[in-house]
Amino acid sequence: MNDSILFPIMVKVWAGKDRHDFRYIRRSLPSLLASQLPESARVVFINDRSTDRRIEPFLDTLKSSHANVDVWLNPERLGPNKGQEYNVPLIAARFPEAPFYVMCDDDVVYHPGWLQRLIQVYGEAKDRGIRGVFAALNIPFRPHQSSLFLPTSEVLLKQRQPALNWLLPRDVYESIGAFRDTGVAYDTDYTNRLIEQNIPIVCLRPSYVQNIGYHGAYQNGNALTAPDYVGSRDTYLWTRDVGYLMHRHTINRLRIWFELLPDGRVKRMMRGLARRVRSLLGQTS
Repeated sequence: MNDSILFPIMVKVWAGKDRHDFRYIRRSLPSLLASQLPESARVVFINDRSTDRRIEPFLDTLKSSHANVDVWLNPERLGPNKGQEYNVPLIAARFPEAPFYVMCDDDVVYHPGWLQRLIQVYGEAKDRGIRGVFAALNIPFRPHQSSLFLPTSEVLLKQRQPALNWLLPRDVYESIGAFRDTGVAYDTDYTNRLIEQNIPIVCLRPSYVQNIGYHGAYQNGNALTAPDYVGSRDTYLWTRDVGYLMHRHTINRLRIWFELLPDGRVKRMMRGLARRVRSLLGQTS
């Protein structure tokens, strides 16, 4: 591989009314830019018409302070499926000689040197005749079918893994074809086509990036995180883990308690609550 050839890191960015959207983004994107990226990498942040007014100036600030950053704005809100279908061909046209395309989400944190490590494993696998999509994130929720020992590490071969962090080699992209909006998640459709050609998703072990998006388009919990992340479990990640577990435990306790109540008592409680609400509304009218 010619190290001087530019290649893109594509990050779809979206923040709406949910408070966690921007909380993830303001942690994820600076983490990416501070991860000692190769000089030939170019970061493309694609704003999917975020309704959170903080996103546009935030992205502009990142662009003005980093020479390797571009910011694109979708013509309309496209969502993850249509956005992937629309933007990846534009990325391919903008970087016609790129050896691969790197696709990342906006709720992932990055260990320094993650991309160099991923590229190294890609090269080692290529030398062994292994074609695949590569990820610096190992999510046990998607089990591996086999493992492979390369010169510097063991990697896991999977049929499926969410496209939170993918290095997609150019030859694989040209073989599989473009991303499509088919009514299911775009990475589900793409992995279906990978499986047809017996092309695995090759995951680093241990993981060099971590998913922090506990609540998002396709997740509501920590099932898509990597327990083997090489980075430190700092206060932020620790408190998010503890907060999620406490929230889930409290909700489950309340659900069990409510289900055990006699039906008549539940009805009386609901009638009493309704009277209380009407009373409060009358006092404030």
